[in-house]
Amino acid sequence: MINIKYIEKKHSCIIEASEEQNGWDEIALYYTEISNDFSIGLNSIEIPWHSFISNFETLRHLTNRFNINVNIDKDTLELIKTAIAKKTKLNDLENLVGIDIDIIQEELDKKGMLRQLTKEQKRNVSTLSRLNSGATFSVPGAGKTTEAISFYLLKRDLTNKLLVICPKSAFPAWEEQFKECLGEKAPKIKRLTGGYQSIENLIDSEEEVFLITYQQYIRVVELISKFLHKNEAFVFLDESHRIKGGVNTETGRQIQQISHLPVGKLIMSGTPMPNTAFDLISQYKFLFPEQNSIDENTVVQRIQDIYVRTTKTELGLDIPKIIHTPIPFTEPQKILYDLSRSEELRHASGLNKQDKNYYRSLQRSYMRLLQIVSNPALLMKNTFNYPDALREAVEYGDSGKISYAIHRTRHLVSEGKKVLIWSGFVENVELISRKLIDLGANYIHGGVESGSEDEDNKREGIIKNFHENPNSNVLVANPAACSEGISLHKVCHHAIYIDRNYNAAQYLQSMDRIHRLGLPKGVDTTIEILITNDSIDERIEGRLRQKINHMAEVLNDHSLRTEPEEIDLDQTGFSSMDAEDLINHLKEE
Repeated sequence: MINIKYIEKKHSCIIEASEEQNGWDEIALYYTEISNDFSIGLNSIEIPWHSFISNFETLRHLTNRFNINVNIDKDTLELIKTAIAKKTKLNDLENLVGIDIDIIQEELDKKGMLRQLTKEQKRNVSTLSRLNSGATFSVPGAGKTTEAISFYLLKRDLTNKLLVICPKSAFPAWEEQFKECLGEKAPKIKRLTGGYQSIENLIDSEEEVFLITYQQYIRVVELISKFLHKNEAFVFLDESHRIKGGVNTETGRQIQQISHLPVGKLIMSGTPMPNTAFDLISQYKFLFPEQNSIDENTVVQRIQDIYVRTTKTELGLDIPKIIHTPIPFTEPQKILYDLSRSEELRHASGLNKQDKNYYRSLQRSYMRLLQIVSNPALLMKNTFNYPDALREAVEYGDSGKISYAIHRTRHLVSEGKKVLIWSGFVENVELISRKLIDLGANYIHGGVESGSEDEDNKREGIIKNFHENPNSNVLVANPAACSEGISLHKVCHHAIYIDRNYNAAQYLQSMDRIHRLGLPKGVDTTIEILITNDSIDERIEGRLRQKINHMAEVLNDHSLRTEPEEIDLDQTGFSSMDAEDLINHLKEE
């Protein structure tokens, strides 16, 4: 006999066999192969509940095969029955009935909705109304938050609560959108911030809606799970692509732990697959943990039935003008780059692909090459193998990219335009801002804190100043810190990229800061990308284009394609395929 029991505190399942149970070794071996997170004893194995439930059919097959009696306690059995019911319902999507698009606004009005939905929003909410778990992948500015609030209004009961896991920069948007959608009837919203004790007190309050960041969530998973056990609550993941990687990342692993607890779920992202279809797996399995056999091939087919998307074409936005501006190496910069590339190739040749540090080492290699192309002075803070060559490159003066960006920005500002400059390196962000201080330049990177619009040195104050101050003509930003949560499209229409990494989501979202719904008609948006030929820039460009085009195909949204008009596992988006492409670059003559 085997006993099966759900462990509420750990969101896990213990399968325990009586001594010398025939077939036990095969059952235990099966679960060690399908789960990356297990604890095994002499006659027992403990695995995450979502791993158990998604492979329940196999367990049933194995117990029948070996004629094993199974004992399941009452509470665990109820959870299994619920999961089977959800799976059956999902497999019958064609017969699920939602609210017709023609009456969706009327139904929302009954719930207190003040906002009039657009045609696309009505279509999307009507589709989502069939489901208790769904996805909105609409582009930024199309109203994903409005769609999410509408979904919640249509599905909630009087006793339901809502937990939104999102970037901190999205907190104000959720608060504002609830007020605009529901006015005085908007629910009270509580930000879950501070330490463990603070969040424990906050989440025990009577508020209906709670906001928490992904970073805070993984520190208080136990508190969140208690909240979800105690309350019938919905969970929304805003910018859900942040859990890509699933069990391979701490965030994805911890999010998956609670996937069976909410009464309703929604994932939200304009860029749900920054690299490949593999990025969709963890997001889909959060919605449907009871589903098994999910891989890169099946997830593309299954996601089609449960996601909605409004494209930029549907919003009536013109395609942005994307320009690739060639910036040649300075002579000492080229010498430094070639020396470094040869050194990185020698280093890579000695690496073992099976080594867990293989990709991390290659990531450091590409970052060093990117620093040389962007601004060799970035390497001065670390030990470098070619100090003389580095010194000559730095003493030569600013890199070609820095010099061009400053010259180009001055010219654009002289024409009455505001300019947004992007670089992935904090030192570049601050350097360029200093060199353009006479144009009212300011900067935002991860070290700039959020605060009030009235505080000039805070993120919100800097953005407000850029919007309203005619003498504030330049904003320099880091995509990792500023690609989400701000809108600059009403005052700025020209962006310059000093450098980019492999993170397609960051790149697309950073473009969306100035190219989104509300853009004045007849206004061109120009995206100017500085590229040094025969460098890592070209490899990054090629890989970004492949990733974006793949996402366009899966989401059936060809407005995502980013063809230029001229010349053709981490925060940087570096993947195994990027690593392979980097090796090819290092080998180039």
